[in-house]
Amino acid sequence: MLQSMRDNLKGTAAIILAAFFGFIMVIGGIDFFAGASGGAADAVAEVNGEKITNLDLQRAIQNRRNMIMSQYGENVPADLISDQQLREPVLRQLVSSAVLRQAAQSSGMVMSTTAVNKAITDIPAFQVNGNFDPQLYRDALRRMGYSTANFPQVIESDLALQQYADSVTGSAFTTEADAKQIVAASMEERDFDYVVMPVQALLTGIEISDGEVAQYYQENQGQYQRPEQVAVEYIELTPSVFAANIDISEEDVRAQYDQEVASFGAERRRHAAHILLEDASQEKIAEIQGKLNAGEDFAQLAKAYSDDIGSREEGGDLGFTTGDVFPKTFEEALASLEVGQVSSPVTTDSGTHFIKLLEVEESEPPTFVERKGAIESQLRSAAAEREFVDALSRLADLVYNADELSGPAEELGVSLQSSDLFSRTGGTGVLANSQVIDAAFSPEVKEDGNTSDVLNLTNEHSLVLRVTESKAAGTYPLEEVREQIVERLKRDKASAQLVQQAQVLKEKLSGGEDFAKLAQEQELTFETSDKTRRGGFGERGEINNKAFSLSAPSAGEGALAVFATDNGDQVVLKLRAVRPGSLSQQNKEQRQALMQQLASVNGGAELAAVQRYLSDQAKVELFDSGE
Repeated sequence: MLQSMRDNLKGTAAIILAAFFGFIMVIGGIDFFAGASGGAADAVAEVNGEKITNLDLQRAIQNRRNMIMSQYGENVPADLISDQQLREPVLRQLVSSAVLRQAAQSSGMVMSTTAVNKAITDIPAFQVNGNFDPQLYRDALRRMGYSTANFPQVIESDLALQQYADSVTGSAFTTEADAKQIVAASMEERDFDYVVMPVQALLTGIEISDGEVAQYYQENQGQYQRPEQVAVEYIELTPSVFAANIDISEEDVRAQYDQEVASFGAERRRHAAHILLEDASQEKIAEIQGKLNAGEDFAQLAKAYSDDIGSREEGGDLGFTTGDVFPKTFEEALASLEVGQVSSPVTTDSGTHFIKLLEVEESEPPTFVERKGAIESQLRSAAAEREFVDALSRLADLVYNADELSGPAEELGVSLQSSDLFSRTGGTGVLANSQVIDAAFSPEVKEDGNTSDVLNLTNEHSLVLRVTESKAAGTYPLEEVREQIVERLKRDKASAQLVQQAQVLKEKLSGGEDFAKLAQEQELTFETSDKTRRGGFGERGEINNKAFSLSAPSAGEGALAVFATDNGDQVVLKLRAVRPGSLSQQNKEQRQALMQQLASVNGGAELAAVQRYLSDQAKVELFDSGE
């Protein structure tokens, strides 16, 4: 995965996206990479002396939970996203990431400050219309619990970890012998003929008696068990339930806009470019200074001299800053420049910089027309949220001891909803939620007739329910399953007839008779499939799978098979030839792509092996959650 990511994504922005979303969002939003969240008192693990705190773990669990819910929605089973369910796998991932990060540090893998800053400004999540937005950046960090001081450390560490992973996966390779073996199987071609004897054509002519139905039902009642079922009525509260009925006046929108304009703080943004010399001699610095003094193009000099691989091809362009993106000395030098002016050499931890101020932007407040729609939406959402909170605070009292929920629903101004019967596997929509199912089938609700507690499915989604109908588990009555049984018995009889016909056809083929001629005599469609590859869908996929399960036929002969498909059709198949795939038959681009894919697979396996080895060698201590 890392190899293919590197092959398909280019540039610093792509690398930081892989690191940022791969490590921060997937395994946890974790400060321990930078040692920012320390604290021995609440340590849940220690890896070679480095602590993983309970705060680290809880952040990681929450991020994993958010990922699962974004994939499956709020109807995901509650036990799947519980702290108890997520704690162990998330903690294992934190430990594995820690040992990899430590290995990266031991290997001397580091990222320059400039590269980190450039990477941050290139993250699309921090940009508006393609430009880095400092306020958006600060807001995002605040939501994730980071500061502008420690977040670059996290990114730097993650980039080093990514660099270490690439050093492992990038060294993987595959041999031509391996490639030939894989191609021989994966690109194998087979030639075969077949006919399908459809069961459907026989069904209309088959009669099933009542006695046969009754006997089958009596002998197979285990197939027709009805689970316990309930039907419910329920009140569902979300802010959106109230939003549709809220009107926002033009005066309110205008007042909110005026307030925004009054509090709007104009921000000066400077667009910077630089030439970075990481280990420059005085002679090299003087050489560049001389060319700048002579009026040579800054962008061309950056391409020729800069050691910042992330910006030099763009003429040293670093994007915009409001004064807190780059190191302090860098920002001070930039702030002292006029547009188009280039600084004298500036030293930071990254090296020596020549800094050019490309442009200065003064932000202006948006117009009323530009903001009107968003403000209306915000005011409506805020009002709906207030109504939701008010309704939620009253809900428990309104439904307490209520014989039905229609009165509370009317009091709250929301609709009362009802369901069909559903089992413990759940119904549709919100009735598939595990909390709702558990409440509906709880003894106090299902058996005692009580209203459920208020179920807070999310922060903005609550529900209360009552059972209106309940059916115990049992066997479906014969009349409810009669049609199913009749269909089953018809197919069984039809299939038995087809088996006999198919076997007769197979015997004639074994005797050397012509397949196409026999198919024509029996009014069957003769199908020829040459140069067939593995796979396929539906009945054709079943036929292909059977053809590829047969042994290769002897020269001049064919391998025969008779089998039934899932829908009851009978198939007679004759395999004529088998040709292994050949690497030499692939063009140059195909061979290169295959070798890269196999190397990527091997690289992933090698990285996993390195991770296991490092984990085995590491001193890892896990502590009880109370420690």
